[in-house]
Amino acid sequence: MRLAFISLMSGLPWGGSEELWYKIAANAMEQEHIVLVSVFDWGKLSPKIATLKQQGAIINLRPRFNSNGSMLYKTTLYFKNRINWLNNTYKSILRFKPDHVIINQGETFDIAIHHYKLFELLKSNNISYSLICHSHTQYGDIPTKDIYPGAVEIFQSAHKVFFVSNRMQQITERKLCTKLTNTQFTWNPLNLKTSEYIPWPKNSMVQFAMVGNLGNNKGHDTLLECLKEEKWKDRQWHLNIYGTGYGEKYLKDLTKFYHLENKITFHGHVSAVAEIWLNNHLLLIPSASEGTPISLIEALICGRPATVSDIGGNGEVITENINGFIAEAPSVSSFSNAMERAWENKEKWEGMGKNAHEYCMKNVDLNPQITLLNSIVV
Repeated sequence: MRLAFISLMSGLPWGGSEELWYKIAANAMEQEHIVLVSVFDWGKLSPKIATLKQQGAIINLRPRFNSNGSMLYKTTLYFKNRINWLNNTYKSILRFKPDHVIINQGETFDIAIHHYKLFELLKSNNISYSLICHSHTQYGDIPTKDIYPGAVEIFQSAHKVFFVSNRMQQITERKLCTKLTNTQFTWNPLNLKTSEYIPWPKNSMVQFAMVGNLGNNKGHDTLLECLKEEKWKDRQWHLNIYGTGYGEKYLKDLTKFYHLENKITFHGHVSAVAEIWLNNHLLLIPSASEGTPISLIEALICGRPATVSDIGGNGEVITENINGFIAEAPSVSSFSNAMERAWENKEKWEGMGKNAHEYCMKNVDLNPQITLLNSIVV
């Protein structure tokens, strides 16, 4: 088959939501399918895209909107890039003559809100497509006219709509006022060399970990506000923050503002995920927006419990006091209560970590790229 992969990721050159489609594309080429990859142009190919190119993928780079400059410059550049998008991306897809297009979305309604022309192209040329949906806001927003009713046809017309949590499907159906019958749950691939349990750390001091991009909706500031409370001052703990992102300076300044400098270490990006869990006891995810975090499943497989907000798929894999603790909402008070329950039960963490590992061995698909490709190539 001739398969086109289109990533709508525009906030970063590479993110966790890219790993699934990347591995599907690599797997497709191993099976001798012909692959085209379309991504935004960041001036330099990310290592993963460069790898796909070396393996034989056709790479299409789309112009990216630059927000610097005057309003006139921004407006001119916007329309210029839009024309380039139409000329380069759309025509490249048509020239490629794909049998199927896989569209990867960081946010569930990206195609409806920002890339409706792409849907029109696929529809007018009778090109089969599937959607991969990774995350969206769970609370509080009424769908815009771009989403409802405009997105109903987009989702119903797809060959498959893949969600990384069951709750994401429920919220999408709620926002579309439509029952979708073409959906399939998918896990994300993991950044682990093995699925083996990692022995419990010997550290005498409790080591918390946050793992992920230092950006919007991840809840780092929520956690810091929890940990500045008086009751945490005399407790023996340390927070290790792993990841990079535009919020790094703000979070370091907030750490100083709350006088937590001696309690928190920013480690930057760590590619060897297993090394994180050699030294840490408990994962913390106070996010306000998630699908199902890759970092959560990686921690559970390594044998570490987690304290999470009840967002996306977090509550689908965490059972209170069995393999972790759940905050009812991504608020300071709710997450603080969950942290308190975790602290009061820290002597159970090692056993909960073993429960977490066993859960993943029974339930997690460690090769979702194969499962998903088989669902498309029929």
